[in-house]
Amino acid sequence: MNTLEYLKKQTSIVVNLYNTKRFEEAIAKSKVLIKKFSEQTIFYNILSLSLSAKGKNDESIKYLNQALKLEPHNYFVLNNLGLIYTKMNILEKAESYLSEALKKSPNFFDALINYGNLLMKQNRDGKAVKIFTHSLKISKNSIHKELALIALGNVFQQMGDFTKSKEMYEEVLKINPKNTLADKGISVSHKYKSAEDIHLKSMEEKIEKIENENELKPLYFALGKAYEDIANVELSFKYISLGNEIEKKQIKYDINKDQKLVDDICNFFSNKIINKISQSNKKIIFITGMPRSGTTLTEQIISSHSKVHGAGELSFLSEFFDKENLENDYLNKYMDVNIEKELLIPCQNYYFKKLDSLNINEDIIVDKAPLNFRWIGFIVNAFPNSKIIHCERDPMAVCWSNFKNSFTSKSIGFSYDLNDLAKYYKLYKKLMNFWQKLYAKDIYNLNYKKLVSNKDEEIKKIINFCELDWEEACLFPERNRKSVSTASVSQVRSPIYKTSVNSWEKYSDKLQSINEVLNQD
Repeated sequence: MNTLEYLKKQTSIVVNLYNTKRFEEAIAKSKVLIKKFSEQTIFYNILSLSLSAKGKNDESIKYLNQALKLEPHNYFVLNNLGLIYTKMNILEKAESYLSEALKKSPNFFDALINYGNLLMKQNRDGKAVKIFTHSLKISKNSIHKELALIALGNVFQQMGDFTKSKEMYEEVLKINPKNTLADKGISVSHKYKSAEDIHLKSMEEKIEKIENENELKPLYFALGKAYEDIANVELSFKYISLGNEIEKKQIKYDINKDQKLVDDICNFFSNKIINKISQSNKKIIFITGMPRSGTTLTEQIISSHSKVHGAGELSFLSEFFDKENLENDYLNKYMDVNIEKELLIPCQNYYFKKLDSLNINEDIIVDKAPLNFRWIGFIVNAFPNSKIIHCERDPMAVCWSNFKNSFTSKSIGFSYDLNDLAKYYKLYKKLMNFWQKLYAKDIYNLNYKKLVSNKDEEIKKIINFCELDWEEACLFPERNRKSVSTASVSQVRSPIYKTSVNSWEKYSDKLQSINEVLNQD
C-alpha cells in the first residue's frame, strides 16, 4: 500500500471513530498519526473535535493553532476554532474565526451553521435567520437541508414564532421521518388534544424503528409532553422516565461533588471576612434559584422595561469558578490572602470582559442563570451595585418540572433522577438559608405562586426592588419579543397563568421518593 492509500485509510478510520463517538480512541489514534504525518491537518481537526467532545477545549485549541500554522488559510481549521471558542463562550474570537472561514469559502455549509448558532447565542436572531436561510439555499444534499431546516426551526422557536418553527420541523420530517429532534421541536408549542392527534400517533409508530439512544431521547420527552397534554398520566410518566434514564446514563452525575461544593462555600464564608470591591457602571440584575422556578418569566418581566437588556442565562460566573476548580479545594488557598484583590476583582473583570463580547448597549442587564445561587456571596461582594432576585417555588412542583424537561446544559445533571433531584433541592435550600443569614438585605425572595396569583402587585414590587421607574409594559411579559432559549420558551409567550402551579399533583403517587428524601433529616 502506497503512502496516499495509507493516509486515506487512516483518515477514514479516525473519522469513523469520531462519528461513532469513540472519542478516546479517536484521540489516541490521531495523536499517533500526527507524529507520523505532522503536515496533515485532517488529523489535527479530528483530534481537536474529539478533545472538545471530552470537555478538553483548551487542549483542542492548542492543536488547532498548530494546524493553523501549517495552513493559515485552511477554512476547516478556522471553522473548528470558531466552533470550539463558541463552546467556550469566547464569542468575539469565535465570530472572528467563523467570519474568516466564510471569507475563504462563502458557501462553506458547516461554517454557516456554526455562525448562525453563534448569532443565536448572542440573541442576534434576525441575522441568524438570514444565515440559516442562505445555508438552506446552498444545500447540496438532503443531510444539509435537514440541518438547515432544524436550525431555522430552532431560531424561529427562540424568537417565539411557533408557526414558522413548526413549518420548518415538518419539512425536516418530510426529508427524514426519523428525525426526532424535529418531533421534540414540534411538541414544545403544539397542544395535543387527544390520543388521535396525528403527530402523537406518528411518534408512537416510530419508537420501534429507532435503536439509537440519542434519537430516542428527544422522542421520549416529546411523547411525555404529548401525553401530559391529554392527561394520560401513566404514559406521560413512562416516557419522561425513559428519556431521563438515557440522560442519567450519559451524563453520569455525581451528587457528592455538589455536596462538597456547598460545604466548602459555607465553610469559606463562615471563616473569612470579605469586603466589597468598587462598583461598576453597569448594573446586573441576577435572577437565581432552582431551574424551572420562574426565572425566565421574571427575566421577561424585567427586560420588558425600556432601560433593561435581558441577556438570558449567562454562564460567565460558573465558567470563572469552574475554571478555578472551586470544587477541588480551590477556596482553601484564599483563606489567608487578600480575597478582594486575588479573587473578587479577577471575577468582576472576567465577567465584564465576557459581557463586552455581547455588544450590549444598555447599562442595566439581566443575567438569569438559575444556578448562580451558588455564587451569591461572591456576587454581593464583587458586584456591589447588583440586584439579586431569588425565585422560590414549591419543592414538589419545581422537582417535577425539572424531571419532565430535557436540558441542553450539562450543568443540570441532577434533574434526571428523582432521588438526585430531591437531594440537590436540599443542598440548594441549605445554601440559600446560609446566604439569607449573611446577605438578607441584598436578596429579594420572589414566590412563584404569589407572582402568578397576584401578578400586578408582585411585578410592581420587583420593579421597585430593581430601582427602576415604573413602566406598564412590565405587566405584559408575553409581549416581550426578546428571544428565549430555555425550556420555558412556549410558556412565556402566553399571559401569566396559574394552571402549572399544582400540575405535579396528578403525578403525586409516582413522586413519593422525592417526598421521602425532602423529609429526611
